[in-house]
Amino acid sequence: MNYAVLLVPDFALRALQRSDPSLAGRAVALVAGEGRTARVTEASAEARGVAPGLAATLAMSRCPGIVLRQREPESEVEAHRLLLAAAFTLSPRVESTGSGSCTVDLRGADRTRTEALMRLRAAELAASGLPPRIGAGATPLLAAYAARCAEPVLVVDDAAEFLKPLPLSFAAPAPGQEAILRGWGIMTLGGLTALSKAEVGARMGSEGVLLWERAAGETNRVLRLVEPARSFAAQWAYEPPVESTEPLLFKMRRFAERIALELRGAGMVAEKLSLTLLLEDETDHRREFRLPEPGADVEGWLRVLGGHLATVRTEARVTGVRLVAAPARPPEMQEGLFDTGLRDGASFWENLARVAAIVGDDRVGTPELLDTHRPDAFVMRRPLESVTPRLAEPVHPACGPTLRRFRPPWPVEVSCEGGMPARLEGGRLEGRVRAALGPWRASGDWWKPENWEQETWQVELSGGGIYQIARSAGAWRVEGMLD
Repeated sequence: MNYAVLLVPDFALRALQRSDPSLAGRAVALVAGEGRTARVTEASAEARGVAPGLAATLAMSRCPGIVLRQREPESEVEAHRLLLAAAFTLSPRVESTGSGSCTVDLRGADRTRTEALMRLRAAELAASGLPPRIGAGATPLLAAYAARCAEPVLVVDDAAEFLKPLPLSFAAPAPGQEAILRGWGIMTLGGLTALSKAEVGARMGSEGVLLWERAAGETNRVLRLVEPARSFAAQWAYEPPVESTEPLLFKMRRFAERIALELRGAGMVAEKLSLTLLLEDETDHRREFRLPEPGADVEGWLRVLGGHLATVRTEARVTGVRLVAAPARPPEMQEGLFDTGLRDGASFWENLARVAAIVGDDRVGTPELLDTHRPDAFVMRRPLESVTPRLAEPVHPACGPTLRRFRPPWPVEVSCEGGMPARLEGGRLEGRVRAALGPWRASGDWWKPENWEQETWQVELSGGGIYQIARSAGAWRVEGMLD
């Protein structure tokens, strides 16, 4: 098993059905030409009595209600990219053999693992609306023959036994050659290879020798390799523009499936997703999602994107969408012996993503103090995947009242007497100051445009309660309560 071929029968029709949900389960045929010269090129299984080559008018009479469509190049390009992405998960050496077909060099790959991967990719592609046939053999030609017979995966070990019953048309004889061989009573590849190559060459010349070699599966060639995907993005347009999220999610799933496979083929995962909605009034709506758990899980992506789209309201209809995945190396972390992991990690990350879609990514996570003297300076980091053991108790335990911070701080007006706060007036807090302690002054980042300076006081109001107030940039705020 040196080579494999991924083949999608009726590729142009499958690509069209994959991009248009309204065609699912319906009688559909692709036609070429116009008017009376229009002929069917491909037909779905539901189009009973319709076969390639049939006139379009006759197809409509044989199958009432049939949908006749032209080929859609954009859908075929996207479907072929999905097929190539699946091929790159089998090997880094891939050839784009033709529309809906690619050849993979498997030399040096582990057979058991590769066979399992081929069956897995066949199932995934079928679920994506692109059911393939995958064949494997000693040569690219033998793998191509196997792909034409696969249901959905076929590995050929005994080439002679496999080729013997195949029709002569598999070897693509010229019309003159086929007529001669039929006159000899030869209808299969095995019937041709039963003759010696020399005898065939003596009677049919060099072209006959090439035909015999194709029939025996001996023809070999060098693959024209293509480069794997370097960017992981997709963009599509809607004509006419759409107003609901349902068509957005359908297309998004199709393109996400391809992007996820391209990431897997490159040995990468996505750590961020960027979504842009292009609107009819020539504006756009952009949002970036930092994934709670880097990976290539399409369902997880769609839950994050769908949760956001459910909250989006735009002033104009959507004319296009752009989806970009930021690649990263898969995370590797050795778990501690006494660490406690999440019981249901998938649900945790999903719920976290839903919350982030509502309140914003920068407001969800675990707070981490910044390395600065600025009071209460912190950022939100991605939560850890396991709960680490508790730290040892400090040598000197905390003493004194606890500051319970208000988030966000309360704005307040402060009247001063003799340089000290004397009265607080605001929407939430009012009263005369009975005692004040301070000030504590701090400043930093003086070398940056966003330098800061702060003055902090702790005050007791006549009506009761001890509060911490601070002034910066000329404005006062209540930072919290001490209790």
